Amino acid sequence: MKNADDEYCNVFKAYRLLYWRFLPRPSIRTTLAYDTIKAMKKYLKYLNPKTWNDTTKYIIYSMLFLAIMAILLTWFLEFYYFINDFEKTWDFVFGRPVVFLFNSFLMWLILLFIWAICGRPILTSGICYAIVVIIGFIHVAKYNSRGYPLLPEDFQLASEAASLTKFVDGGSIIRQILFIIFGEIALFAFSYFCGKKFHLHYRGDKNKNVFLRHLGIARSIILLSSICVFLLSTNFARHNNNKHGEETFLGTTFTAWNQNENYTDNGFIIGFLYNLQKLSLREPDEYSEARIASIKEEYSNIAEAENKKRKDPSKEDVNVIVILNESFFDMDMEFQGKKFSDYYKVEGGDVTPELHKLQKSTPSGWMYSLDYGGGTANIEFEMLTSMSIFWISTTPYTALIPKAGEMPSIAQMLKKSGYNTTAIHPFVGGMYKRNIVLKDEGLDSFITSDEMDYTDHDGSSEYINDRSAYNQVLKTLKDSDEKQMIGLITMQNHTPYNPSTYERQDFHISMSEEISDDRKQSIETYLQTLHESDKYLGEFISNLKSLDEKVVVLFFGDHSPGLFEIVNSNDDKEVRDLSRVTPYFVWANYDAEFDNNKQLPTTSPNCMANTMLNMLNWQKSPLYYLVDNVCKEQPILALTYFDGSTFESSKTLQDYELVIYDLLGGKKFWMNN
Repeated sequence: MKNADDEYCNVFKAYRLLYWRFLPRPSIRTTLAYDTIKAMKKYLKYLNPKTWNDTTKYIIYSMLFLAIMAILLTWFLEFYYFINDFEKTWDFVFGRPVVFLFNSFLMWLILLFIWAICGRPILTSGICYAIVVIIGFIHVAKYNSRGYPLLPEDFQLASEAASLTKFVDGGSIIRQILFIIFGEIALFAFSYFCGKKFHLHYRGDKNKNVFLRHLGIARSIILLSSICVFLLSTNFARHNNNKHGEETFLGTTFTAWNQNENYTDNGFIIGFLYNLQKLSLREPDEYSEARIASIKEEYSNIAEAENKKRKDPSKEDVNVIVILNESFFDMDMEFQGKKFSDYYKVEGGDVTPELHKLQKSTPSGWMYSLDYGGGTANIEFEMLTSMSIFWISTTPYTALIPKAGEMPSIAQMLKKSGYNTTAIHPFVGGMYKRNIVLKDEGLDSFITSDEMDYTDHDGSSEYINDRSAYNQVLKTLKDSDEKQMIGLITMQNHTPYNPSTYERQDFHISMSEEISDDRKQSIETYLQTLHESDKYLGEFISNLKSLDEKVVVLFFGDHSPGLFEIVNSNDDKEVRDLSRVTPYFVWANYDAEFDNNKQLPTTSPNCMANTMLNMLNWQKSPLYYLVDNVCKEQPILALTYFDGSTFESSKTLQDYELVIYDLLGGKKFWMNN
């Protein structure tokens, strides 16, 4: 205690020294002391609720009520994030209390913002409760199908909400609506019984105008201050889209390449805000018209020299078909010394026998998908344009191409060589704004489910089957005397996988770990639809063999279904990769001089069209010669493949990044030079 007393005396002496040195005149010292005591008495009385007027009571009690609601709504949002797992939510709240409270603080600022506008704390809580339930429901639906949290870019699909509901069980939507209704009733019941006691309603009947005027001033101050504090509190959202770097905040880590870790470590609100900046492109260093012109000149010279050794596509009478088969997967795959069957073993025979026949008779390989359980639009974009989203953290189809306009692509290149270009998708055309962007990518005709001549379904599936999709391709080939470039995006294997889809199940699954019965049934339903899809692929190849026209096919599965969490959540990166790898092959119905025993490189989607063009030995545009060099240096450009590790960027990759930015977010110097 002696040390504490000595320290107190020293502080007191220092304060007294400053007091006497800077205020030497007794009158000034006396006046200052008197005014200080008077001011303290004046403001300390506001700590006593009995001295509060109606406006003060309304404001203070409303803010306290909203603070409590912020904590409850934040807990509720985290409960949704952890897929209604109470134990995981509890561990987050009490395992990371500072992080949870900061998320609650951000929620409180949002509540204050809405309250400052509408002026009713109960109404504010009701609005936010409904929003939290809707956001939580969307997150759960997405996570169950893709194993990934809700991101800001997902709201770019809001215009397709009606179409997206087809992917969700109707009963669950009704349950969420009822949950919102009963929750709102409970909130307003609370308002009725407790509102007057805790001053959560407008009061001040005697001086109502004065009350409302004072309240208006207070709400304006709260509105502005909540905006300012919210912006100051979200520095973590202002980053440079650093793919591999990690930023520390509140003792946690931001992992740019793994949003599951981001949301788990930092909470839903912080994780969501962290991704807001990713909706826009960051301009790379050294971007300029001169640099793009230099890159264009370099690869134009290469193209001019190399194209002399290659075949001219305009003189080749060959139809080109590119097939993106939704969620087409190989359950028997082996990759990097790991076997998928060690984790998911199929009983009942070969699920994809036609694929395995083709893999033995034509050049084939593995595509490292950009995503798990979803991300079709990004994969489709990479395949058609040969550009990579490695430096892009949003969906080009919805956020970038509608503004950027015309894009170089394999369709654009073949169109210049006299090809008719057609896209076929047995679903609605507006999904991912395909009705806009496919035309920008050079596909002049777009056949959707509304225009298809063949629309059969398997069992009770809501999706047009692959047999109908392939028949539509055959009809398109036969209906025109011109050379065709056709891009097909199928739908048969799309989630959801309802056990009632098929009357019988030919395949059963056993796992290395225990999973829920519902998940097991979904996997077995998926295996049945995959088997049917494989059968239709075999039929399509047989039909192409009988055609007089020459046809070359690039076929690939876009991603695995979001059903294999045992693999996708494994601690071993090489095991996780098993959930990211899908088959692809290049096949021709004529002697295309392919090496049929050739194992094609494992690559990401941006390299696949270029792989096919090289196999055909066709002339290419300058962009594809840049892609040649990229695919030699980094055949796989996917964030999850690098798993947070870094690699040294080369001049080739820097040039590639600059060109991609120029075409998607820059001034398109590449197109104008």
